[in-house]
Amino acid sequence: MNKLSGLQFLLVASRQEPPKVDRPSPSSGNRTPDMTAFITQTLGSYIAEEALARAPSDVVAKAKLCLLDSLGCLFGGHQLPIAGMLGALRADSQRVPSPAMAAFARATLINALDFDDIYEKGHPGATVIAAALSVAEYKLCAGTEFLEAVIIGYEVSCRVGISLTHVRPRKAIHGHGTWQIFGAAAAAAKLMGLDAMRAAHAIAIAAANAPVASVMKTVYGDTPSMAKNNFGMAAQMGVNAARLAAVGYEGPLDVFEGETGFWRMAGADECRFDRLTNGLGAAYEILRVGFKPFSCCRLIQSSVQACSDVVRMAGIDPADAKHARLIVTVPPIVCAPPFSEARPRHMWAAQFSAPHAIAMAVFGVEPGPDWFVDDWLNDEIAGRFQDSIELRPHPNHGLPHGTHAASACLQLRNGQSFERHVDIAEGDASNPMRKSALESKFLRLASRVAGEGGASEVIDNVYALDEAESVRPLLRLLTG
Repeated sequence: MNKLSGLQFLLVASRQEPPKVDRPSPSSGNRTPDMTAFITQTLGSYIAEEALARAPSDVVAKAKLCLLDSLGCLFGGHQLPIAGMLGALRADSQRVPSPAMAAFARATLINALDFDDIYEKGHPGATVIAAALSVAEYKLCAGTEFLEAVIIGYEVSCRVGISLTHVRPRKAIHGHGTWQIFGAAAAAAKLMGLDAMRAAHAIAIAAANAPVASVMKTVYGDTPSMAKNNFGMAAQMGVNAARLAAVGYEGPLDVFEGETGFWRMAGADECRFDRLTNGLGAAYEILRVGFKPFSCCRLIQSSVQACSDVVRMAGIDPADAKHARLIVTVPPIVCAPPFSEARPRHMWAAQFSAPHAIAMAVFGVEPGPDWFVDDWLNDEIAGRFQDSIELRPHPNHGLPHGTHAASACLQLRNGQSFERHVDIAEGDASNPMRKSALESKFLRLASRVAGEGGASEVIDNVYALDEAESVRPLLRLLTG
């Protein structure tokens, strides 16, 4: 038998027939359901058994759009100074390229503009797509295999995320990267061909090594920073978890169950085990993923849309100072820092600043890297417009569809006023962005890096993945 190199040994896993595992019965609250298998084993069986041929056509189509959106954000991230830092880190870290380090860089860049996909919580694409791309570089796989990994990554990641529940109105411990590690681990495990038990251990290892839930400091603290959601570390450790499982490393298979389960590690008050496993492989969470039209936090998308619309309705040039003030009624959280801060000092704060995002939209700046250049961050006219914005808490914050709703009232100096309300922002899964708009977003972000021809070729490759014998042509376009 030929001996495998160290890297090959880590990336090639057993393809033996997965063991039959009974699925946990639905449950709710903190009660662990009666089961003959741990939740990690249920997820492991799903990872090993899921196939693109079983996925509905709308799920496959949505997976392609999720991939396209994340790739656009990746191209956009490459236009930022942080791309140089990450390139130097990869060059210095080791002479042999590492799929885990590649996943770290890609996940960080996909999320860098805060322009990446949205879900009930988090940005699952950053970690899933980054891990899938990075493992695919080291393993010959067909387009169908790649799409399988993407779908599986979204399902596992999203289900863990929505299983974590909170009874308090505002969490003290919060971090999407903490649970998005599972999407990276699941996608990597599928591409590496792990059987059900090894995939279960990959999930268990990922849980034991998930990044700290640090968003209350890295985003909501006094100094928002490039650490942000910690998606880079989540993607890196997710890939490493699959590689470790492939060589026999084991994790605690009961990591989700009981009072000391992963939900406690992630800072949740309860765990809804039914949301984690019920309908797995039949009801697809990826269909509830949305895409952003503006490069800022999801919480302020409706605010930006309402303000952009109301300024257009008034027909004024925001630079002419013909308005007296712009009153924006928003979710209460947006009335507090970092969301309420005008004139942010750098891009990491600007992504969460409602006044800055509103100003960029009404001044007609294309969403993406241009929102965060020094010229606009330091522009005095845009700064004065931000100073004229008054944020007020929404009185109907508890309405079913009003969580992120916003209203804008533009008052002109001549006494006229114009109003606009946005309940659900465009791009949310319940108010989806048009496919043509998503393609336009991608082309704006990618063309500066890949050229117009290269960007169009990426779109063609993404849409044809389910017929592609290899993902190499797509990867060459990305790395070229």
